Amino acid sequence: MDLFTAVAEEGRYLATEAPVNRREIRLRWEALLRTGDGALLLAEEAGGVPPSGLAALVGRARPELGMLVSPGRRRQGVGTALLTACLAWARGAGAREVVLHVFPHNEAAIALYRKLGFEDRGRILRAYARRNGERWDAIRMARALDAGRSLYAPRDAVGWPGSR
Repeated sequence: MDLFTAVAEEGRYLATEAPVNRREIRLRWEALLRTGDGALLLAEEAGGVPPSGLAALVGRARPELGMLVSPGRRRQGVGTALLTACLAWARGAGAREVVLHVFPHNEAAIALYRKLGFEDRGRILRAYARRNGERWDAIRMARALDAGRSLYAPRDAVGWPGSR
């Protein structure tokens, strides 16, 4: 919860802004885990250091992904490891694809998502209301999955559906 709150306080990367209603967020996460309709994944460090990343997947057939990385651990592979684990979880849950929204100014996240096979599916204008009255656009991205294939299997590989 501390990591989520810290990134929300930055005011740039999450739909949730400070002040964070920790009780409401905790109840939402507990319900997600209780119902099994998604997952929470933590990127943890050795030696009892607080988590450096958090991802939430909501839904099973087409999970929506929300992800964040601690400010001090960005661009060090935490996001790649966390996103790879999310795709593995989604594949294991039988998902057909993973979808997400990302703010257009979050260039590092967009580059990471594209690196791991996410494709742009359009821009949602004025999608997220901010406390200051602004409305921010979001880019919708998706990553198709095939439960029987490797994350890194090219689409034209022999044995991929639709290939010869």
